[in-house]
Amino acid sequence: MNEVVVFTDNTVSQSPTWCRDTVLMSFRKEPKAWRRVLVAAQNARLALRSVPPGAPVVFGNTYPLSATLASIMLKRRRSPSFIVRLDPMMPKPNLRRRLWSRIVFGSVDILIVLSPSVAERYARYYRVPREKIRPLGFHHTLAGFDFDITEGDYVFAGGDSMRDYSTLIQAVEGSNIPVVIATRLPKPSTLPTNVTYGPVCPDEFRKLMAGARFIVLPLDLTQFRTSGQQTYLNAMALGKLIIVTDTEDAAFYIQHMDTGILTPTKDVTQLREAILWAWNHPDKCREIGRRARDVALPMDQEWTYTNLLKLVHSEYIAWRHNYGLI
Repeated sequence: MNEVVVFTDNTVSQSPTWCRDTVLMSFRKEPKAWRRVLVAAQNARLALRSVPPGAPVVFGNTYPLSATLASIMLKRRRSPSFIVRLDPMMPKPNLRRRLWSRIVFGSVDILIVLSPSVAERYARYYRVPREKIRPLGFHHTLAGFDFDITEGDYVFAGGDSMRDYSTLIQAVEGSNIPVVIATRLPKPSTLPTNVTYGPVCPDEFRKLMAGARFIVLPLDLTQFRTSGQQTYLNAMALGKLIIVTDTEDAAFYIQHMDTGILTPTKDVTQLREAILWAWNHPDKCREIGRRARDVALPMDQEWTYTNLLKLVHSEYIAWRHNYGLI
């Protein structure tokens, strides 16, 4: 079988299987404005030179234009490649995006997404054939880091992508529950006295997570994209109760009131009720955290990339069989 070629800028050093059994390559960073198209075309030519005819290739989601152009060029060869694409995180569709999605997904054989609900959204709104889409669990990123897990007298929230701190701040206002929000997003003009808000370094971010009583992840799912998997899997792997304002995508990873708490996005009342319940029931929080840790701790980078490689191999064999190449 041809070796899998992977284009990614993410470190996978914590997955021995991925580093040993694939050919890892990276694209040049796509700049902004018109030069982005030029660099993407250069990246596509790199893929054309680097991927053997008929070989399987996996494209990450960091440089979507480069991956799209490369996929088109690799499919136009006499011996086309088997293309696996990680979720490009398409936003809420409009006419232009639907037209562009036909190009993005037209040359993809398998699309990897982070939950079944994402698969259903793409199939419904972008008309991606459901048989092309494979949900695959994400991973935590705690392996290789050394820090103490304690139980402090505060609630932690952090991150930037699709975060909805306005809802969280409204939910804890007047509660006297100390909340630490670690983010690079702009600071609100007014904050309750019980909320601390601002950026921290990665090491401090992990320490704040490890020292919190429990963790809240307020997400804005009205933007269509999925987000937050790494953060709530890290929280779960630490043995912390996690409250996530996502009853759709997060349900693939978290069982409500068993390994975490899920509330609807943008719902201040339900989020406030969940936070107050968790703050007033520390023993229940610990029980949920222990069950969450049992679920999430095995889901490290090696687990994810090994499962992804197995999926690529099996789908590649089926693809070759369908095309009469076996």
